[in-house]
Amino acid sequence: MVSGCGQAAQDTPTISWTPLPVVMTKTSPSVVDVGSVSPTSSICVEEARFIEDLTIPDGSVVLPGETLDKRWSVQNNGSCDWGPGYQLVRLGEDPLVGPDELALYPARAGGTAVWQVILTAPLDTGDYISRWQARSPDETLFGDIVYILVVVALPTPIPTSTPLISPTP
Repeated sequence: MVSGCGQAAQDTPTISWTPLPVVMTKTSPSVVDVGSVSPTSSICVEEARFIEDLTIPDGSVVLPGETLDKRWSVQNNGSCDWGPGYQLVRLGEDPLVGPDELALYPARAGGTAVWQVILTAPLDTGDYISRWQARSPDETLFGDIVYILVVVALPTPIPTSTPLISPTP
């Protein structure tokens, strides 16, 4: 066979074509995979809001070694009920003696609760603070930090009257 240019004909190469896979992307925000969402599912938001100190106002003077019953009023202003697994945990270290974590008082979303810790004041005089925060079952800290701030002081001696003794003649 002769080509139009006067050269000998060559075998025509075979070209193979393999289509690439097509990747589909979701372009409409209204398209939802209904198999992955239940009509009752909702996102749980964990939150806690400090309302007030119920005992031991900030800066209270206490005695060395005194037992301190600290209570705070808090609101569960999230959308999750606090139940088993929720805890109140100490943040960092401090010299007030007591537990480092406690079970949270159960509280429904939107309700109020009282958080309570029993601590013992240090034997040394000085200003002391202990900070606490809520922790979810997955160990995520959440909500306002609450604290106890005390001044450990020695008791002030109460003056006593000394009877006057008359010199004997």
